[in-house]
Amino acid sequence: MAKKRFLTIVVLGLAACSSFQNYESPEGPRYSGGYTASPPLFDGTIKVVSYNIKLGVNSDQAIADLTNIPQLSNADILLLQEMDEDGVDKIARALSDNYVYYPASVPSTTGRDFGNAILARWPISDSRKILLPHARPMIHEKRIAVFAEVRVGGDEVIVVCAQTETTWLGDKGRMDQFMTMARSIRPDAPRVVVGGDFNTTNLGAARAAARAFRRVGLREVSRGIGPTVRGEPTGFVAPQLDHIFVRGMTVLGRGKSRKARASDHFPIWVRLSLEPKAP
Repeated sequence: MAKKRFLTIVVLGLAACSSFQNYESPEGPRYSGGYTASPPLFDGTIKVVSYNIKLGVNSDQAIADLTNIPQLSNADILLLQEMDEDGVDKIARALSDNYVYYPASVPSTTGRDFGNAILARWPISDSRKILLPHARPMIHEKRIAVFAEVRVGGDEVIVVCAQTETTWLGDKGRMDQFMTMARSIRPDAPRVVVGGDFNTTNLGAARAAARAFRRVGLREVSRGIGPTVRGEPTGFVAPQLDHIFVRGMTVLGRGKSRKARASDHFPIWVRLSLEPKAP
């Protein structure tokens, strides 16, 4: 009897987990806002920060992290994952940033939108959502990438904020997601930034992500910064889940902040110099 009861509980639990709303349209929902009075003076360099704020529940602490930690403050481009619209707007308003945000889904566990945002101190235009292939088994969750053009000084920078699926999807499915983003980047775009949470829980997955973007001329500039989460359930060394890839820029510095407290992820940052365009 105990075993039968246990199986019933498991089946009911899986059925509840499968209740999951994905936003299947590439058109939206889309949210945007503008809180930058005027772009800053451009010195030829930009700072990019990527931060997975776990389920977007601690926006106030995220604002404190992004304001008070020197490596994270005054980011020119900020990539946020696991956010809802209210949290994105609140952070953008506090940082005086422009933003665009697309939710991917509504998890049954929270009842709130869950998606990616691009914030910038510079003008943002031509944003779009890329639906990544495959869904996580059992709960049918789908992931997205958010694309936008950011006008930095007089230069266009293509910016992509991503969150790919976890190991539940399998190696082939996750590689399909990496390649879908890579193929969506215009081959003639001279300057590109791709960043976010790639859920690369092992070295093989990290290499697969790097290989996918290397095929379209991007290189990883966050490589070697070490674990970007506080730990994993097994208690072993945590993996580097978060990455930044670029084209047309030179890395001047990179790192992560262990002082940040808004999430189980450490925010990562890179400082980049824009390379001259090819004649």
